[in-house]
Amino acid sequence: MSRFKAIMAVALFSIALGCNSSEQEQKGDSLILSSDDPGITISTEAKAALESVGFTKCAMPFGVFIGADKDMPDDYVITAINVVAEMIDLDKDGNADDPAVVAEVSKWKERAWLAMPMDRDKWDSEQFPKLSGVLGYDIIIPDWWMRTKPTGPDTRARAVIVEEVSHFLAQFGYGIVYPAQFGSHDWTSVIAKETQRAQCDWWQHPENDCPESPATSEGDCSGPSCDVLEFYQQVATLRAGMQPGWFGIGFPRTKEELETFLSQEIKDVMDDPKYHQINRPLTFDYYQTVGASGQS
Repeated sequence: MSRFKAIMAVALFSIALGCNSSEQEQKGDSLILSSDDPGITISTEAKAALESVGFTKCAMPFGVFIGADKDMPDDYVITAINVVAEMIDLDKDGNADDPAVVAEVSKWKERAWLAMPMDRDKWDSEQFPKLSGVLGYDIIIPDWWMRTKPTGPDTRARAVIVEEVSHFLAQFGYGIVYPAQFGSHDWTSVIAKETQRAQCDWWQHPENDCPESPATSEGDCSGPSCDVLEFYQQVATLRAGMQPGWFGIGFPRTKEELETFLSQEIKDVMDDPKYHQINRPLTFDYYQTVGASGQS
């Protein structure tokens, strides 16, 4: 994959798979760079914390900070990088579709970052406690959800990555810039009101109770910051022609069926080009195709 290595090195939005202070090295099919690469624009304190807990694979596509455990297979980190970049630049012209959204999601300390841990116990007891004070809110894309394999990401793993990146962009990007349309801090936005309209009719999060339909999983996803984001991710993913990693109770299984349930209000917002919502299946090859097409 030498062609991909070259693309990773020259792409406009520098990617660095490696956030420690070691010398440059080739590892597998990835190009790992040292922490002084200009693409990793986080604080010295954050880099030291990442290094101390073994989070030594990093990237910043369009300024979004991704940090991965040293044992996370490179193919999974690269897939996350490609998904972030493609969802930010849907037309794949090398430029962010909405610079205002990028300005928010690139705030790795004030807003959030994407974490890719490998071991649940180690993450909970060692890694998260040390990283939470120097980085923002963590949206995790963990091994125990993706079930990593030596052969690389399968359909399940890709769906997990798409879901978590979708949550990240909706909550900390579109929800901040366009709160009336995509906000998830209360029930007043277009997507929040749609969640309520669907509630206990054709949408039920498995952690939430509905009349005559009790929760099927432990937990509580009844608040808007959880329920709205979970609902909208499934709506956006299925409407774009992809399959979500899981379905809410009663949720439609096809794009065509979903269209019959959605209100015109949410469809108008999602179809408005100024909001740049995903409207086709992802290709998962952003940096390969953008680099190969001569855009940098």
